[in-house]
Amino acid sequence: MKLVSYHAEGERAKARRIGVILDGDCVADLRAGYARKLEAEGDLQAEEIAGLRIPGEAAALLGAGPAAMAAAGDAAAWLAERHASEPKARGLDDEPLFLALGDVHLFAPLAPSKVIAAGRNYMSHHQEMSSSPMPFVLPTTWLKGPSAITGPREDIVRPHGCRKMDYETEMAFVIGKRCKNVREEDAMDVVAGYTAASDITARDVGQMERKEGNRLFGKSFDGFCPMGPCFVTADDIADPGDLAIRTRVNGDLRQDGSTRDMIWKIPEIVAYISQMELLPGDVVLTGTPSGVASGSGDNAKQLKPGDVLESEVEGIGCMINHIVEDPLPASWDWDRPGKFSAT
Repeated sequence: MKLVSYHAEGERAKARRIGVILDGDCVADLRAGYARKLEAEGDLQAEEIAGLRIPGEAAALLGAGPAAMAAAGDAAAWLAERHASEPKARGLDDEPLFLALGDVHLFAPLAPSKVIAAGRNYMSHHQEMSSSPMPFVLPTTWLKGPSAITGPREDIVRPHGCRKMDYETEMAFVIGKRCKNVREEDAMDVVAGYTAASDITARDVGQMERKEGNRLFGKSFDGFCPMGPCFVTADDIADPGDLAIRTRVNGDLRQDGSTRDMIWKIPEIVAYISQMELLPGDVVLTGTPSGVASGSGDNAKQLKPGDVLESEVEGIGCMINHIVEDPLPASWDWDRPGKFSAT
């Protein structure tokens, strides 16, 4: 299944629905479809059961366990059959069961408890960013804040103080069950599926932070983790270790790589990060191939307001995000002198 989080035109932003993509360009309402299916089978509590069995968001759906995922699969199959025979079908509350993908607003497909990012996981990217050898004893990882998550069509704000704003398109995997200390040989058992993400990075802010011994905003400004357009369940991705990754800026192809070139593979990453308890719906970015703006040495390739960023992972889809200037006044002077500078 390819699951999305969306609302229809005219609905309140908080009225998010969970949908399944059919035929590439149709979004079907998963919960409403399940209610119609149960009603057709004679269940007098169809709407109540659908509301309990299928939560309105994919991380919560995973957290509800195998029975909820099975119900979602049954609903998706029923909706596919109904769409073929009755494309204008409506739910029990008279909501449309089927909408064109272009007529809905897409949110990030998951609301995870945390996002973990792996870096320098492609040798080509490591080499374009640094001439220093790395021992690669363990995966380079960090957390991105929840407010960094944004949708696959949302604007991305370039923050004040950032003039080197870079893109990193990545395949991300999604944890399907609560787990800890997962061995490599068992790792794929806890992977529920995949999505696409971009690890947006404020290179100059990050460099300044590292001089101070911290790492906060360089990777975690608001909106610095666009995600989507969908969450693809594991059964729909034959080989996550062989997916094309591409980035375009204003139509110019910048990154063109493949997940087969990852240094640390998914099982190794899971074994490492699961020393921290992982929860259903947690998202793990797996690194980016070469072609980032900072690797080119050409500052003109850094993202700036007015740019259109396309981030694509094979089998998952393409995000399209516009870069905009921060509309709010600055709260911090990034050029302020040090507190203990000589006078």
